[in-house]
Amino acid sequence: MIRLHGLAFDVAAFSEQGPRSENQDAFATEGFESTGTLAVADGMGGERGGRYAADLALKTVLAAGPLKSLDAARHAVRAADTAIAQAASEDLGGRAGMGCALGVLALAPQRGMDGPMWIAAHAGDVRILSRSPDGAVRLETRDHTPAFARWEAGEIGLDEIPEADGANRLQRAVGRGGEAEAGWLPVRPGWSYVLVSDGVTKAMRLDELGEAMACPTAEAACDFIRRKVEERGADDNFTALAVRVVNENQPVTPDRTPHVAATRRSPLAAFATLLSLAALALAGYVWWSTDQTQAQAATRTEVGALQAQVDSLRARLPVPAGDTVPPFVSGVLNPSPPQPAVQPAPRP
Repeated sequence: MIRLHGLAFDVAAFSEQGPRSENQDAFATEGFESTGTLAVADGMGGERGGRYAADLALKTVLAAGPLKSLDAARHAVRAADTAIAQAASEDLGGRAGMGCALGVLALAPQRGMDGPMWIAAHAGDVRILSRSPDGAVRLETRDHTPAFARWEAGEIGLDEIPEADGANRLQRAVGRGGEAEAGWLPVRPGWSYVLVSDGVTKAMRLDELGEAMACPTAEAACDFIRRKVEERGADDNFTALAVRVVNENQPVTPDRTPHVAATRRSPLAAFATLLSLAALALAGYVWWSTDQTQAQAATRTEVGALQAQVDSLRARLPVPAGDTVPPFVSGVLNPSPPQPAVQPAPRP
C-alpha cells in the first residue's frame, strides 16, 4: 500500500494485448507515490504511432508534477496533446495522425478540508468509475464518441454503446487537439475506483465493473476484470487500473456484504431505554388528545350546519303567535322544550 495525505491507497493495474498485433494501451502507476497521479492511455494511429502516443501522453502528464487544480490538469493534458502532435509532425511516415484517449486521476490536497480529493480528467473513451461504501457505482466520465451522445439523448441503452454506430470514432483525442474534461471526485476510506480502456467496456457491463471494485484488494479487482474479458473473448487491447482507499492504519479487508457491528452496552443503557419508553407514551397521549380534539371540532362543525338548516326552516314556516321553536343551547337541542303559551281549547 502507498500512504499519502493520511490515507492508504491499494493500487494495481494490468494491460493485455488481446488479439491485436501490438498493445497500444499503457498505464502509469509508478509515479503515484511522488506525484499522486494515476493514468491510463489508449493509443490510436497505427502500430508504431498508437503505443508511442500513449506512452508520450503518460510521460508528459507525470512530468507536470503534482496536479493541484482542474486548470493544472487541463494544462498537463494540453501539454501532452502538443507533445504528441509535435512528434507526429516530425515523422509523417510512421506516426502521422497518431493520438490517444486518456484518463487521469490525480490526488490534490484541499485547504480547509479533512483530506485530499481526486482530480478526474479525461479525453476520449477511457472511462473512470467509482464505487462508494454503500455499493453505488458511478460512471464519472463521458465518452467523447457519437455513440455515447446517443445514449445521453436516450436513444440507446448504456450497455448498447459498444455495438452502436460511432462507438469507435473519437471526437476528442490527445494529439489531435482534444481538450480534457476535468472535475472533482471524493477521496474517502472505503471508496474504490477503476480506470479502463474501451477494450474492457466492450466486454463488461457497469454492474460487473462494480463487482470488480467490491473485491477485497486492487489486485483482485484487476484479476476479476481480466478473467471476465478473457472469458468473453477480447477483440481489442484491454487495460484496467484499480485503486482502493483505506484508513492509514487499517488493513485492506473484504467489504462485500452488509454487517452489523456489536457494541458494548453502557451502564446508562437501561436509563436511556426507560426515557425512550416514557417519550413514546407521551407521544401516544399527545396523539390521542389531538385525535379527540379533532373529533370534537368535527362534531361542532356538523352541529353548526344542522343549526343553520333549522334556522332556515324556521324562517320559512308560519309560526302562530306565541308559539316558539325549541332553541339550540350550546350546540345541543334543548331536551325540555317550553310549553306553548296558548293552551288549545277542549274538545266539545
